[in-house]
Amino acid sequence: MNTDLLIFTGINTHDAYVHYKEQNVEELRRRVTIERALSASKNAFSVPGFCYICNKDVEFRVDYSHSFQWEGELTPNYREHLTCSGCGFNNRMRASVHVLEQKIKPKGSIYITEQITPLFTLLRKRIGNVVGSEYLGSKVKYGQFDKNGTRNESITKLSFPDRSFDVIMSFDVLEHVPDYANGFIECYRVLNPGGQMQFTVPFTGLKHSITRAEINQDGKITHIQPAEYHGDPVKNEGCLCFHHFGWDLLDSLRAIGFVDVSALFYWSQHYGYMGKGEQMLFIASKPK
Repeated sequence: MNTDLLIFTGINTHDAYVHYKEQNVEELRRRVTIERALSASKNAFSVPGFCYICNKDVEFRVDYSHSFQWEGELTPNYREHLTCSGCGFNNRMRASVHVLEQKIKPKGSIYITEQITPLFTLLRKRIGNVVGSEYLGSKVKYGQFDKNGTRNESITKLSFPDRSFDVIMSFDVLEHVPDYANGFIECYRVLNPGGQMQFTVPFTGLKHSITRAEINQDGKITHIQPAEYHGDPVKNEGCLCFHHFGWDLLDSLRAIGFVDVSALFYWSQHYGYMGKGEQMLFIASKPK
């Protein structure tokens, strides 16, 4: 396996991001050109590449479900597609494991804020010492299990003791939490010193985050932007998105106490990590 083909670029401020874009105009344009050429027919297609999970050459499949208009063109949602013909994992799921094993290199316990997903099953098989959960609401007490063995946790009120995990993984969860800052505070609390958090949220690339909806003191939701719902493995109706995040998110993490906070950018046609010329996730550490 050749990991040299994947380069990670850590960026920790909006100004650094602007500089990165300015210094890499031609490379970013090249990537977008490749993506648009692949999808020119506007039909489902496959991209040959190498799957990090399968450790072999495969075909990555793309279709136009959940496609969107970007810069005037109908664009596949590459992040949720580029599905491996072998393991069945999409772009973001394969990349999350790739980053975990190649950058974080976990040596202890992991908590991931999902449990009934293929990603959780893969991590349990591949790494072993992994705890997962779903948000089941008031149906089950936090820290307890439902009849199917699914653990109920709220990221703002985790039932775990202080210093319980070496790594926390959370993918596209915190945008659905009105008081997301308390979620990060809880993650900080249950991380061991030197532990790391790896997560994704909708990211605008702007300086400031956008609040799409709020919950009032009486529990009523006020929509500031048009209601946006994302897929939810637990609820068919989906989950309301409260936030789209900007670079001020990193300042919020530093204020909590996290260090080495950065957005990790990457892109690779070879590994099937494509979409808008750049893919990214966040990494933050608790001081030792």
